Amino acid sequence: MEDLGVIGLIKKRFAETGNPAQILMAKRGRTFSAKLADDGIYVDNLGDQPFLTWAVFTESLLLLEKMNGKVIKGNAMNFRLGELGLQVDSLEGHIAHKVYQKDLGDSVFRRITPVAGILVWAEICASEPGELKLDIKNSKAQKKKC
Repeated sequence: MEDLGVIGLIKKRFAETGNPAQILMAKRGRTFSAKLADDGIYVDNLGDQPFLTWAVFTESLLLLEKMNGKVIKGNAMNFRLGELGLQVDSLEGHIAHKVYQKDLGDSVFRRITPVAGILVWAEICASEPGELKLDIKNSKAQKKKC
């Protein structure tokens, strides 16, 4: 089987389910809409910043691989980048620092809900309270390169 990488796996899932797709949030019964674009994904639950570039997802996978398949999600609602609840090695903190060039001490725009939701929906990760893990039950989620 071809090694699709994180972007290929997300695009494949859109091909299977349709575009736009309704993606289940961690809270049962709630969904958000995601629409595939050439350079990323538009979501309807991020207000006036609805676009997630592919770099968000490639950096997410790089961090997951670096952290042996398990990362803390991070809390941008209550902490600034670098504080205990939003460390640079949390998924939210890593994305803010690497993709959006935020510095330690900066406030961070919360994107974790759609990012985690898309990674789970694409069967790349599993979501657990406060953390995200590579989905070890699904062989296509293992060792995929960006």
